Amino acid sequence: MKNIIILGFMLCSICGFSQGKMDYNWLIGVEQDPSPDYPINCMNLLSFKAGELDIERLSVSYPLYGTNTSISGNNGNLLFYSNGCDIKDRQHNIMPNGDGLNPGILHENNCPDGGYSAIGGIIILPTPNDTSKFYVFHQAFEVFNESPFIRINRLYYSKVDMTLNNALGDVTIKNQPILTSQIQVGIQAVKHGNSQDWWVMAISLYGNKYYKILLTEDGVTEIDSQSIGGVLSFNGGGQIAFSPDGTKFAKYDFMDQLMLFDFDRNTGLLSNYQQMEIDSHLLNFSGLAFSPNSKRLYLSTQTKLWQLDLEAPDISASKTLVGEYDGFVYEFFNLLFPVYFQRMQLGPDCKIYMTSHGPVAYMHVINDPDELGTACNFEQRGLPLPCSVNYSIPNFPHYRLGTGYPVCDSNIVYVSSGYVPPPVQAVRVWPNPASGRVTVSLLVPLPQTVAWHLHDQLGREVRLALLPAGQQEVEVQLAGVPPGLYFWQMEQEGQRVGSGKLIMH
Repeated sequence: MKNIIILGFMLCSICGFSQGKMDYNWLIGVEQDPSPDYPINCMNLLSFKAGELDIERLSVSYPLYGTNTSISGNNGNLLFYSNGCDIKDRQHNIMPNGDGLNPGILHENNCPDGGYSAIGGIIILPTPNDTSKFYVFHQAFEVFNESPFIRINRLYYSKVDMTLNNALGDVTIKNQPILTSQIQVGIQAVKHGNSQDWWVMAISLYGNKYYKILLTEDGVTEIDSQSIGGVLSFNGGGQIAFSPDGTKFAKYDFMDQLMLFDFDRNTGLLSNYQQMEIDSHLLNFSGLAFSPNSKRLYLSTQTKLWQLDLEAPDISASKTLVGEYDGFVYEFFNLLFPVYFQRMQLGPDCKIYMTSHGPVAYMHVINDPDELGTACNFEQRGLPLPCSVNYSIPNFPHYRLGTGYPVCDSNIVYVSSGYVPPPVQAVRVWPNPASGRVTVSLLVPLPQTVAWHLHDQLGREVRLALLPAGQQEVEVQLAGVPPGLYFWQMEQEGQRVGSGKLIMH
């Protein structure tokens, strides 16, 4: 009897399990020095439980780069997580049989020292009508002799039983193939219209085929496909998402731009295909996210953030620029990384969080994503972090759809950790001391004209130089400027990009 009572106590974190707080723990980033063999144990834990967003630095060495997901219990406590290489329990140990996900040469090359590199290529779903078992869907790369050399060639599922291993979980099924076709990087899922089952969506690498996979209490019971819309280009490295109400599906990348569909949760069918060009200068940095009310769609490029009003008569014409990269760079082990825009995820607090490409200790935040235009209150680097994040963000479905819970809780408040990464000068002025002329250079090109001002000690402007958009360097003639101490400042549309002192001989 004593053993039964103890076991019941250990299972209390999963018994009565609901889907209200499954996405309440985000594990993101692990710092590693670019020099070989120098790992640093530093992982961010973003916890949304107890009515507040709390950020904790974990001394855990477990790289979470492109492949990243986790799952929590009804009390908001972490259950397990994965980087596509293995499955770890809440105590940060590999579960029994949890090693060796996605077998193959990419696992052998990436997993000993880093995470798997399928961006958005993993997601965890609860088994319908069974509150203690979970399906982990995950994509695997394969190496081919012809171009493109590396492609996603497998979609697997693995199964976790949280009643085993003293309620720490055990992987009972691993690497079970679902699809063996070449598919694009990234998977997503949405609740069936019956509010119990799940649809999992994957996209063919070629053509215009969209795979739908039905997960019921009996497991994967249907694997089907639909051909719709334009022919897809080779994977453009973007992001896919369902709207929180499950009525829309969107795909955005730099090659195909935006593809927007209506979605029928009862049949799993896409319809009303629309393709829109968002940014013709888009590079291989892109992401997207729907607002909590499913009425706005946000699209990030490397340097711009766009909003679409999905209620507008002409959605494409509603495109509004709500954010533009301000030139900030972050120093990581003596290397400098622009804090660009990339992948996004709607948080349990009704805010949208965005990562950057490169190891930076910040996330951007859309504070009021339901609002139109700049009223959405986009804040660059709105969330400073103790550890750097390398573009990875957890891949979650909208767990609360069809459960009676709201999409998110705007009453969750951010409790600042007080940590602010040190600023990095984005402008270099040289030589210093100078005589006759100086060169003013930006570490990264900026999207708008930048002004460099030089003032004497009385505040009088003695020189002005302009760098047009996209230009990184300008030479400034200083003939006639007397010797002494001067102060310079660089501005873009009234915002300071950098400042410093200059000594003239």
